[in-house]
Amino acid sequence: MKLFNLSTREGYGQFVSFAGICMNLLLSAVKLVIGLTSGAISIVADAFNNLSDAGTSAVMLAGFRIAAKPADAEHPFGHGRAEYLAGLAVAAAMIFVGGELLVNSVEKILDPETLSVDRVTLIALILSVAAKFAMGVLYHRAARRINSSALDAASLDSFTDCLATGAAIISIIVWLEFGFNVDGVAGIFVSAFILRGGFTSLKEILNPLLGESPNRELVDGIKKIVTDAPEVLGVHDVIVHSYGARRFFVSMHVELPAKLDLLTAHEIIDRLERKLRSRFDVSATLHVDPVITDDETFDALKLTAQQILSDIDSRLTLHDFRVVPYKSGRKLIFDVTVPPIFTLSDREIRREFQRRLLKQNPADRAIIQCDHEYC
Repeated sequence: MKLFNLSTREGYGQFVSFAGICMNLLLSAVKLVIGLTSGAISIVADAFNNLSDAGTSAVMLAGFRIAAKPADAEHPFGHGRAEYLAGLAVAAAMIFVGGELLVNSVEKILDPETLSVDRVTLIALILSVAAKFAMGVLYHRAARRINSSALDAASLDSFTDCLATGAAIISIIVWLEFGFNVDGVAGIFVSAFILRGGFTSLKEILNPLLGESPNRELVDGIKKIVTDAPEVLGVHDVIVHSYGARRFFVSMHVELPAKLDLLTAHEIIDRLERKLRSRFDVSATLHVDPVITDDETFDALKLTAQQILSDIDSRLTLHDFRVVPYKSGRKLIFDVTVPPIFTLSDREIRREFQRRLLKQNPADRAIIQCDHEYC
């Protein structure tokens, strides 16, 4: 039985995480011995940074294991978001280590100590940079292969570690060649890079947890599949939910001619849902919106409503347009799609539309539902 199933996304992530644990533990042990022997704070801090990296790699391993678990009664959408939590742990560890190193480096500047290092120490650290760079490349390629934000964070952490150890190497060279102790200054330089990488990773990990906008290419591809169907007149209210890197749920409203019978419309929707599932590996739920066609009066009223909206703001569009009798006039009932960043409130849009409509048709009224774009 294989320890890691490299044919699956989660198995591949577990394998890379396990490799990171082993390499970081080895690097931490080597650097700790060198740092304690030489008295170089930047090397000792780098050793603990590698030990922390081993811990976060273990968290990533656990995250991929949990993410691989199938859906259950308590988690009907699966466990895919556990991977994001693992990435969050990586970012938090980077910030913690960067902060600790910053404090220690300032103390070293205020109270410098004599370093006990030699060229053997220098060579060992250069080899550790090469090893850490190789880890960064491994993480980076794995992140691209399986689209993993957690491995992306680990990759950034590894490359930041290369800079950290590089700064320690520079401080040793300066000490050996010129006798100046710049270890504390190098430590501050390193802490700045670690903190910057930590906060960058934190932002990237928090976005999917908080509910970021879905990938534009995915949304456009989904819309194209549906709108390419000859019976479809248009789509709106497209929503994409993510429950992990490969667990997406899609819902949208699909406009079909109102003259279609119910069975035909149902078959069209079923066909499109199957096509989306096959093409993008998403769970899709499509809602039918009947659209009246070949009615001149209806078309004229719809055109009037759209023109009023365009006069208010060219980005406003309508859908689900209906007309019902109202006293001596009519009620225009429809939804308005509002862009993400818009100066007018929903109430102001309704009031302004009604004001302009009354100027053209005093007997008509409008009932407007404002929809805000999610994709």
